[in-house]
Amino acid sequence: MFTQESERYSDRDELSLEIKRQVFHLFLILLWCVPINHFPYQLTLLIFSTVIAVNLLVVYRYEPLIGLFHRFIVELEREKNLSRPGIQALYANLGIFLSYILFGKLSLLGVVILAVGDSFSTLIGKVFGRHELFFNPEKTWEGTLSFFLSVYIVLLLWVGFEKALLLSCIASIVEAMRLKVDDNFLVPVIVTSLAYLM
Repeated sequence: MFTQESERYSDRDELSLEIKRQVFHLFLILLWCVPINHFPYQLTLLIFSTVIAVNLLVVYRYEPLIGLFHRFIVELEREKNLSRPGIQALYANLGIFLSYILFGKLSLLGVVILAVGDSFSTLIGKVFGRHELFFNPEKTWEGTLSFFLSVYIVLLLWVGFEKALLLSCIASIVEAMRLKVDDNFLVPVIVTSLAYLM
């Protein structure tokens, strides 16, 4: 179904696509702040369950949903993920969900860090990234530094200096590492767990 779209995808301006993708990514993840902060616990669990169920069906290419989300998939998904569309969104949703179950409203920290840090690091890394990380050549020092700075600035508005510094450092390391588990899942879980212990 995505053969022709995949061919068109490879001819697109990669930077333009990534900008659209990261703006969409930032907006969708930050939307979780609304139910987490304002809705009753049971209703928030229901919303999480529904979103994750739909996300799973898209990843496993359930035909009616693939048709429904076809335009978004073609326009916003990376070529390498077209065989499993929405997989990174699924990891993010699962990570935020687990953080919410374990730590309630404290999971807002993980939501904001993932949304802001991931979007800025990807865009800055694409535009200005010149120096690969020696432990993960898929990432750059410029992207990792932008993750740290963007998250640190946001956290300073929320928590104290020391906590913002530590959380930003840990989140940046997790995001930069080449791990078997996707960083979209790990960042909110690890950051929220650490914030709980502090």
